[in-house]
Amino acid sequence: MCSVRYFLNSTPPNSDQTSPAATQSPSLPAFFTRYQGRIDEALRAELVGLKPDIYDIHRYYMGWQEIDGSDSNSTGGKRMRPTLAMLAADAVGGDLERATPIAVALEYVHNFSLIHDDLEDMDRMRHHRPTVWAVWGEPTAIVSGNAMLKIADAAAWKLRDVGVEEAVAIEAEAELTSHYLKMMEGQYLDISFETEESVSVEQYLDMIERKTGALIEASIYLGSLVAPRSGPDRQKALALKAIGYDLGRIFQIRDDVLGVWGGVETGKPVGADIKRKKKALPAVHVLSTSTGATADRLQQIFSAEGDLEQEDVHVVLEEMANLGTEKYCQSMAENRWLDCKRMIESLDLSGTTAEEFTELGEFLLVRES
Repeated sequence: MCSVRYFLNSTPPNSDQTSPAATQSPSLPAFFTRYQGRIDEALRAELVGLKPDIYDIHRYYMGWQEIDGSDSNSTGGKRMRPTLAMLAADAVGGDLERATPIAVALEYVHNFSLIHDDLEDMDRMRHHRPTVWAVWGEPTAIVSGNAMLKIADAAAWKLRDVGVEEAVAIEAEAELTSHYLKMMEGQYLDISFETEESVSVEQYLDMIERKTGALIEASIYLGSLVAPRSGPDRQKALALKAIGYDLGRIFQIRDDVLGVWGGVETGKPVGADIKRKKKALPAVHVLSTSTGATADRLQQIFSAEGDLEQEDVHVVLEEMANLGTEKYCQSMAENRWLDCKRMIESLDLSGTTAEEFTELGEFLLVRES
């Protein structure tokens, strides 16, 4: 755990002292490159032969085209969810070909959610590129997002083409649908929190387990479920599902930290989520922990109409610094990781996948984008 301790014991953001570790952006785990070619090829194949312009919008959002239709060098994101499905398939000694359709479906579900999320938050940029609604308008973003979700369903149907038994394929499709419904429930809760006067830590955790955790959990679970040629090892698949549950929570807590204090690669200014009055974990902590006149002032700030002025953002950041909010959030993620790491170590996973799951967890704790 020494590789992540500097975040829990780091100097304040405005300190003149900067540790060497804190100035170096953590690298994506090396195993991501192992599956990159297979995932990209399979993702592109889903749009082959689809001619209407709506699919060019999809190619743009996936990072393969520019707005004008020319080829793009954009990465299109980490492809974390399909990568986790592939890693889970390897972890149970399964066949990557059998896991590929569900991996593709997971990535298209994820991007469907991002297209709509960009619109809901009025975000104009993602991965340093204009978002769909910002280029083509709000109605087009809604329709293109919906179409991307159906492409995901079509991809999952191809489990049968790679030899997955009908019963297992149906089960996997049902699990995928169940988990992306949970993701939508979480998004609804996240939006509803914006008008709530107070949100508890328990409510927040329930929200992130749906909004972010559901699809990360599904990625690891479904990859392990469909990949074995001899049929699912259900005990191991359920254990990996529990690991996915914890990794999803860690991912979102770290995301919330970056939404307030930024990161080298986020491109967001410090206080970005505060300015939007987002009831993520840092805001939940400061609102529930502050007392006296400061608590009244914070309630007034978060009840104001529209985005906050910079002066109010500074008031919230100062109180977060006084209460140790960043350390609280990071500690919550790290405590969850300790339990998750013990689960990983208790499983008999194939090859080097146990070490790679561990590498992933430690990366998620310190990632900067």
